[in-house]
Amino acid sequence: MSLYELERQRDVDELVETLRRSDNPSIRRRAAEIIGGLFESDDVDESELLLDSATENELGMRVDPEDGSGDERGGESVVDVLVSVVAGDDSEAVRAAAVDALDQHSRDALERVVNELSENDLDTAADWVAAQTFEEVLDDEKPELRMAAATGLGRVGDPGVTASLVERLGDPDPRVRSRCARACGRIGDPRAVEPLEARLREDANAETRRAAAAALGEIGTEAALSVLLDADDDPEASVRRVIADSLGEFGSVKPVETLVEYLEDEYEAIRRTAMFSMVEILSNAPAQRSHDVREATADRLESAMADEVVPPLSEILTKSSGTPQRRNAAWLLGRVVGTDHRDTARDALIDALDAEDAMTAQFAATSLTRLDDPDLETELLALVRNERGEAPETARAKALFILGKVGGDETREELGEFVDRTESDTLREQAFSALSKLGGIGGEVP
Repeated sequence: MSLYELERQRDVDELVETLRRSDNPSIRRRAAEIIGGLFESDDVDESELLLDSATENELGMRVDPEDGSGDERGGESVVDVLVSVVAGDDSEAVRAAAVDALDQHSRDALERVVNELSENDLDTAADWVAAQTFEEVLDDEKPELRMAAATGLGRVGDPGVTASLVERLGDPDPRVRSRCARACGRIGDPRAVEPLEARLREDANAETRRAAAAALGEIGTEAALSVLLDADDDPEASVRRVIADSLGEFGSVKPVETLVEYLEDEYEAIRRTAMFSMVEILSNAPAQRSHDVREATADRLESAMADEVVPPLSEILTKSSGTPQRRNAAWLLGRVVGTDHRDTARDALIDALDAEDAMTAQFAATSLTRLDDPDLETELLALVRNERGEAPETARAKALFILGKVGGDETREELGEFVDRTESDTLREQAFSALSKLGGIGGEVP
């Protein structure tokens, strides 16, 4: 069974067996990453991440129910396995992925690594004790311990450890440098901006540059933004993508010019990330400036190619769970859509007419009135007739409102019959309003 299937089925036992037995380090690394992702998943119960007895016996795992790491059946938990991988796997990449997976589980899991690989005992340690121990371990000769310590310091989140992390940004092991950069981002101390800039500009390792770019986005100061904007031409595509993503953390119009340029990047992933970040900028803008930021963004997007703008905006509108993001996507679609991908934009906007958020639905309605789409009238009438699936009354009412602005003879004839057969007072009233705007039954469109 493929790793994709194991991930989809959340088959922890098979993932662990793959992690322990595969001869391919790339497969082992990916198995560790998937396990870490399961730790972070909101809809996964912790009991799903305990190994069954058959797997324990097959893998020869120790049974130690006294240490709290196993379940009532005895045996090791997934955390135990990951700790053993950090301690003993022969691949640096796999050991690093195991550290990251433990980080996704908890700070306690990282402390287990320190307990296992050093003479320290962090069980039930207070935050300040844990921070002090992690700082000491940052100088350990074992790079895996330094990685775990840096990650643990990020979880503690005390700005008092920033100096120690900054010093380790020059660690000879790029895995350690990367995790020190991530920890600086988690802590958010502005004092880390200049050292992170040095990593982003000068580090030969792309993973470290990615971590530095992400950290600068998390810190979120004007100085951090300036560094990211100056580094937008990084030769590594994966770094540019992280920069594009990080620029979305700022509620300022300053990154928009760079993001528009990224819409012409040779890599699709960067182009899509840039579009998503522009929507994030609109969502993060201060309320008193949101209109100005939206207008400035729309003005810059008008010169962009529809291929790079309309599909991602439509995807945000239809799939995003964030209300501000959906609002802004609906608004922008009415400003930037042309003839290319017009059907995609139209369908996404019509679907948004039944959004729970009234503002999103209103923006979608307004944007639909701006489309120069010969098929819009037909599609809206289909919605009014409930031919696009069972639609709520609010969506059908908004469709009638739009038809009052864009409809023609077909609409006038259809609505003349609709007012007689509908049982909804709300829809009848909206249909009469639309007919009035269109010149009434038998009239001419003004």
